Amino acid sequence: MATVITSAALAPAHGSGSSGSSIGHAAAAGRACLEQAGLSAADVDVLINVGVYRDSNIVEPSVAALIQKSIGINLDYLRSPDRRAAFSFDLMNGACGVLNAVQAAGALLSTGGARRVMVVCADTHPSTDPSRAGTTAFPYASTGAALLLEHTGDALGFGRVHHRSLPGGHGVNGYLPLPDVGADGRNSIVVDRDDDVLDRMLALAVDSVHTVLNAEDGAHGTDDAGRAHVALDRTLLVTSQPSPAFAARLAKRLGLASDAAVTVEGVHGDPHTSALVHGYRQALDTGRLAGHDRVLFLTVGAGLTSAASLYRLPDTGDGTAR
Repeated sequence: MATVITSAALAPAHGSGSSGSSIGHAAAAGRACLEQAGLSAADVDVLINVGVYRDSNIVEPSVAALIQKSIGINLDYLRSPDRRAAFSFDLMNGACGVLNAVQAAGALLSTGGARRVMVVCADTHPSTDPSRAGTTAFPYASTGAALLLEHTGDALGFGRVHHRSLPGGHGVNGYLPLPDVGADGRNSIVVDRDDDVLDRMLALAVDSVHTVLNAEDGAHGTDDAGRAHVALDRTLLVTSQPSPAFAARLAKRLGLASDAAVTVEGVHGDPHTSALVHGYRQALDTGRLAGHDRVLFLTVGAGLTSAASLYRLPDTGDGTAR
């Protein structure tokens, strides 16, 4: 039994403009997810928001509740035909948040506590000015994405979510220096990156791949460092994208062809919490899932922490469960 992807959507849609609102991006992606699946907002039982950087640095109320309202998910459940209430909450763990949400969704779905769980991920510069996103000062893209998840009775879908962490500094820090920004606090954010953070993220990603493959597939011999050999036949890598070259560099470090990992295109800046959905959706749209039996979803973010899970692809021709 496993959790499967019913649909995946992005916002803003290809070729459309951007309002710069993380709430708007998340809601638009959520509505597109439902449209793809031929479902309505009433078919969602739980919404999990994993976005970190949000409009006007909102702290309260829960951003997930604002997204739920914008999508229109069971706003008045007492008047709905089946009188089912919907629940929403924020779960923030940087780039790793989407896999943490998959893990939480799996628990809800496997116990019957929910029929469908929607995961939304969107980030933006707090000013909601798209021109200030994807810059040296704020490296993250103004974009969003959504996954609609369900439960299946077979072995397809997400496997266990594996976690790793490195000791030492966080590598990346996003914060609001209140004494400095004064009255402009709602429109300001500071993001600091250590000079060596990308190299540290890459090293953690390599270790994470070895860890998940060794746990899921068993050892395939070891290299000089005692790590399990990589066995990624018919497996596509979909990773976080802290830099444009990250996916290709990871593939090279693993001894794979540069196209063994999906590099997100058409996004200005680091997609951050939306990166996995962007990569997965791009692989669907370009036919890159063909010839693969599974996807290795891998994220590395501040902490430094990583999350990884093998997703066994349903045989539907487009990678989604229907």
